[in-house]
Amino acid sequence: MKTLLFIMTLAFACTLYAQPDSEKQLELSLSGLYQSFSGTSNDQSDAFIISPRLGFHLVKGFEIEPEATLMSAKRLSPVYMLNGNVSYNFVLFTKAVPFLLIGYGTANEIPFLQLPSVRTGSWIGVLNIGGGVKEYLSKDVALRVEYRYQKFSGQVQEILANLSYLATTNHEITTLQFGFSVLL
Repeated sequence: MKTLLFIMTLAFACTLYAQPDSEKQLELSLSGLYQSFSGTSNDQSDAFIISPRLGFHLVKGFEIEPEATLMSAKRLSPVYMLNGNVSYNFVLFTKAVPFLLIGYGTANEIPFLQLPSVRTGSWIGVLNIGGGVKEYLSKDVALRVEYRYQKFSGQVQEILANLSYLATTNHEITTLQFGFSVLL
């Protein structure tokens, strides 16, 4: 814990005067998270979720962010999600840039480790709402911390004890994602 605090303090001190480059029109971001699930019958599964996105800065502060998400886990088929997000960046002449986003997309499954697993017979809708902060380390590179609320809705095929049936789903997931952004 002391080492992490030291590294964070050092990064803050080294980047005290970092400002985002407002002339750049493209932003490449990559964020991700890790999930671990363990059940009462020694069932355990781990998953990694990565979300690359390419942001297009249209007007100062406004950005369109197409996003692809991939979840890979043992014993489960891959989860793919495609989202179209719009975000507003509060550029305040500091190295920290808060942002809000909203968007909609589609997914082939719900990216959450659970038993029974939820699989979709077709793609389902995904509502994205979130916010976070980009902490610039230089004029082109920022660390990104983001809170994301996602609501998955549509028809799904649920599998329980080797029996499958169609059902309507309304799952909600909240995540905290960590990553970086590079202005191009």
